[in-house]
Amino acid sequence: MTARAWRIAGVLAIAIAHRSSEAQESLRFVAGDAETTRQVSQIIEAAAAEGLPAGLILSKARFALAVHTPGPKIVETAKAVAARLVVARRAIAPHELESDLAGAEAALSYDVPPEILQRIALASPKQPIAVPLGVLVQLVADRVPAKRAGEIVTELLRRGATTTQIAALGNDVEADVRVRGAKGVDAANVRLNGLTPHLAPLPASAATDAFSTSSAPGTKKP
Repeated sequence: MTARAWRIAGVLAIAIAHRSSEAQESLRFVAGDAETTRQVSQIIEAAAAEGLPAGLILSKARFALAVHTPGPKIVETAKAVAARLVVARRAIAPHELESDLAGAEAALSYDVPPEILQRIALASPKQPIAVPLGVLVQLVADRVPAKRAGEIVTELLRRGATTTQIAALGNDVEADVRVRGAKGVDAANVRLNGLTPHLAPLPASAATDAFSTSSAPGTKKP
């Protein structure tokens, strides 16, 4: 499956997770075989008991089932999502909205280091970060190195960019890459430079703050 298809699947999964969180009694997974049903259900129940957004695990397992993924692979996917949610919750604390956790889990699935998620969370301590995290994933999927993508999103937050401006940058970069054939990192830098004059100055304390982590871009895990 392409990165774009996975990203669309992730958006659908988040939407389904929201609905399932409103009706916890619907957290029931049924596969074509009893063993897959049992194992995935145990993973979902354990996540719910830990206060994690179990609906996200359920929705991704259901999506995997819908595209005819073999049972063992569905179990592997559910385990991977649950494990990433644990890391995500720790990385973006005190943010705890389900949409924020879903965005952090998606970023981890693209091998974005938890430290980058922490930087983004710290840059927006009082506002939801689902949109910034979604744009982070979008940039990485468009082959912007995770380190640079994290720097861009964090700078936007520190300069007071609105969620509309952040989302627009992500969409513009995607158009540059997929329609115009630009390199992801070049498109991201150009779009950031174009937006910068419309934002507040970068705080002096943040101007010299650089990321020390890196990751290969664009490869999503189950």
